Amino acid sequence: MDTSLDLLLSAAWFTARIIFVGTFGLYLVTQGNPRELQGTAKIFHYLNAAPPTAVFRWRKRDGYEVIVYNTATDEEEVKPALFQPVRWSPTFLLWRKKRPQPKNVMVRSALLAFLVRFVFFIWFFLGSFCLLGWLAVTESRHWVVAMGVLAVHQLAFARTNIYFVWLRWWLFVVVGLGVWVYLQGGAFETIAVCTVGALVVIAILGQWYMTTSRRFQHMRDLGFGPFDPSRRGRPW
Repeated sequence: MDTSLDLLLSAAWFTARIIFVGTFGLYLVTQGNPRELQGTAKIFHYLNAAPPTAVFRWRKRDGYEVIVYNTATDEEEVKPALFQPVRWSPTFLLWRKKRPQPKNVMVRSALLAFLVRFVFFIWFFLGSFCLLGWLAVTESRHWVVAMGVLAVHQLAFARTNIYFVWLRWWLFVVVGLGVWVYLQGGAFETIAVCTVGALVVIAILGQWYMTTSRRFQHMRDLGFGPFDPSRRGRPW
């Protein structure tokens, strides 16, 4: 095994590139996940079905609360928020928050958010699978491993609505060692790619099990670890 300084520096450089491109790519693909597209469509239908006189007021911690005028009592009724845009979402800036907004403004924002999600779905979600499939056919079969990792990651997100495998210290270690082995050349390339891919898939499946198993219900109730509300939608 080559342990020269040049190889170690090359491994560190390639690791940083893989982590950056992979993390940013997963973020873009996840924004176009069918679950996100479906959720935005539900928000649009909900807003479109609201009474014409409804007013929506932004509350930082709770989301949009709905103010509806009740003709029977001649009073305004404040209903709790039913949705809250995710701060780390690319559609977050489309929602107006400075003052109460009428229904037509909210419906227009929801429609724009749906269109943005649809673009992400076509360009990044479907496009990434097409690109990896094309690379697997024309370049190297190693890209099949990347496609498998992406498929498991997106399925886990669709089932749990929780982000997995972003910027974690252990990810740098695993990918770094894998890149070093890969640069040895020959059969080590396949060993490194398959090993790193398998470890990442196992990590995703383990976190998926954690989010759905009754054994971790207490952790979910307390909002501890990966269930911390402040981590919702964050890519780290």
